[in-house]
Parts: sequence; structure tokens; C-alpha cells
Amino acid sequence: MAGLLVAEALLRRAERLALRVRPNSRGLSAGEHRGRGHSSSLELSDHRAYAPGDDFRRVDWNAFARLDTLNVKLAEPQQSVVLHLLVDRSASMEFGTPTKARMAQQIAACLTYVALSQVDAVRVHGLIGARLSSSPRYVGKAQAAEALRRVHGLVAGRDTDLDAALAAFVSCHPEPGLAVLLSDWLSPSDPLPRLRQLVALGLDAALVHILSDAELRPQFAGDLELVDSETGRRRRVGLTSATLQAYAQSLERWQARVRDECRALAVRYVPVQSVRSIEAVVLADLRRYGLLE
Repeated sequence: MAGLLVAEALLRRAERLALRVRPNSRGLSAGEHRGRGHSSSLELSDHRAYAPGDDFRRVDWNAFARLDTLNVKLAEPQQSVVLHLLVDRSASMEFGTPTKARMAQQIAACLTYVALSQVDAVRVHGLIGARLSSSPRYVGKAQAAEALRRVHGLVAGRDTDLDAALAAFVSCHPEPGLAVLLSDWLSPSDPLPRLRQLVALGLDAALVHILSDAELRPQFAGDLELVDSETGRRRRVGLTSATLQAYAQSLERWQARVRDECRALAVRYVPVQSVRSIEAVVLADLRRYGLLE
């Protein structure tokens, strides 16, 4: 069903999960939101006295046996969610073995299937350079195959400008809901202000920060010429143990800054290594960091 992205066995396990959306999010709309694969419809909210014409199936017969009065059970509609998947398809996402892009698309495929299995809506947005490529609105498992094909078919771009691509998303006035950005967060301009705008729009937001093993633990040494995968710029460097140690410290500070900035905005921060299995990411990491339950 998901092509070569995700094994169907994993999708079947994932459909028992549910998106974890903050209850104060303005992205919730009236309807049904079946958490954890439950198929029951409405939750009991309150009672009121029976009135002629009420459905006898709604009568609380247990209360009648105790109180000798007829009361009707009122139900409060559960809530559905619009999931916006913002998938970074810039050239830097093609780095690593396996690539960061593949991990992003695998996660997007699993989140898509989880959402559609719970009668939530999904829109897939490809961030390509400074452009935005948005899908139609998918709802229900009947549209899962089409939605997964859309995720699988996201085309890679060349350069990147996350700030501009996210600005394009904001300018479309997206439906409130849950916005999940899958990206390495590498951009010539700072995309943090756009995260603030997502939150200001009432979106419950999360950053799935994907880095490759080669970026986290580079195995290079000696004199090298590094080529920027997006701009083509070249730079000669001499990699010594001291240089690699300084790089590791700089990388750690950068990750901590991104994490802290997200927390300050109440944006969930989910670090992911592209070398991990998609099973471990979906069934463990996304649950541990509060994106799934």
C-alpha cells in the first residue's frame, strides 16, 4: 500500500496508535476522534430529564432502577484533527545512508496512516526550495493509498529556504490542527520566526529534527574539500581530532538551541537519527516525545 516506503505490517501496528494533540489546540473541530483505534462513537457527557419523543435507547436504565426517574444520556462529540505534514525535500535531506529524506517520508507515511485510520484529515505539503507543494485534503482509510502515493512521490529540490517555504504555508491560511515539520532544519535563513507564526495561527506544532549518522558522528580525517549540496560552494578544510571535537561541541550547542527554542514556543521537539529503523522511530521515539499515543 505504501509502495517501498513502509512495510504493511508496520502500518497495521501503527493504526492502533493515535495522534496526540493538545486539548487546548484550536485545531480541533467537532466530529469523531477515535483514539487508539477505538470504534465507539460518542462519549457520555451528562444527563437530562426524559422528554416525550426522546429515543428510548438513550434512557439511562441504571439510573431509573436506582432513582425511579427517567433520564436521557447526553453525548459529547469527540474531536477530529487536521494533520499538516510539512516535508523538507531540499537537497541536504538527500544526505546520509539511509538518507534523511527517506526517513522523513517514512515517518510521514506512518503518520498519514495513523491519522486516516482515526478518521482525522491529512494534507501533505512538500517544502521544495522556497516553494510549497500541497496535496488535497484526505479523510478516511479509503483515501490512504492515494495519500501514501502522494508522500512517496514528493520530488526533491535543489536549494533550500525553509523560511520562505514555511512563509508560503502560513500565507495559505491553513486549517487549524496539528502541523508536523520533518526537516534537518538546515537553511540559509532562520526559520524560527515561522514556527512562531504557526503557533500564532492556533496550530499545535511539532518539529521532527532528522540528522544523519555522518552528521552526528563524522568519520572523516585529513585534508578535504567539502561541497555544499545545495549551493555548490566549496571549502577546503583540514580535519584533525581537535577540529572534529570542536565540530561535535558546536553541533551539540546548535541542537540544544533548536530544542530550547521549540520548548519556549510550546512546539514539540522530536530528534531522530536517519540510521534508526522506522519501526523504532514510530513505535518508540514518536511515542516517547509525545507525538503519538
